[in-house]
Amino acid sequence: MSVAKDEGPAAPGVREQKKRETQRLLTQTGMRLFLEQGYNETTLDQIAAQAGVSRRTIFSYFASKEDILVASSDAGWDDILGDIGRASREEDPLQVVCGCLLQRVSTRSNQDLLALRELMLLSSTLRSRGQAFFVEREHAVAAVLSRVWPEPEMQWQIRLAAMAGVGAFRLAVDTWRDEPEQASLQALAELSFTRLKQLLSAKD
Repeated sequence: MSVAKDEGPAAPGVREQKKRETQRLLTQTGMRLFLEQGYNETTLDQIAAQAGVSRRTIFSYFASKEDILVASSDAGWDDILGDIGRASREEDPLQVVCGCLLQRVSTRSNQDLLALRELMLLSSTLRSRGQAFFVEREHAVAAVLSRVWPEPEMQWQIRLAAMAGVGAFRLAVDTWRDEPEQASLQALAELSFTRLKQLLSAKD
């Protein structure tokens, strides 16, 4: 009976993994086609065909090309949230957030990020969704931090850590977006986090 109980929850896990793999495949295929033949020239049917799935399948994951592009910008955030969730309670919440964000930047090439940046600036709708993205990520980071530090007295500090960490990262992204040739996003993120820490230290 113990074996049966162990096997019970496994099936949903496998299905969820397959779902994530299909979503990742569609996102990667979409980005490749956007870059190869242009965003406006690419259709959802082409993405489905290149990914080897049906039109019905792609609409189970994405309602539009915009959704695929936004999902591409979200790549890596599941890993960030996972890393934050595994943080030691002995660490400082803000240090955890900054460290995990820097790790994310270091895993993506500046060329890939530049290509994504150009695509996200194609329309006002995409630009607006890009701005809303950081607000959503701030709430997600705060939620994960709250699971590591669930004490009520820690919630104020946790919200501030999420706001400050994600806000400093957003400042680096905005600076890099306007002048990407001046420095890499990783270098600007490191600078932004350093200045944030200096500012907080000066207030102590």
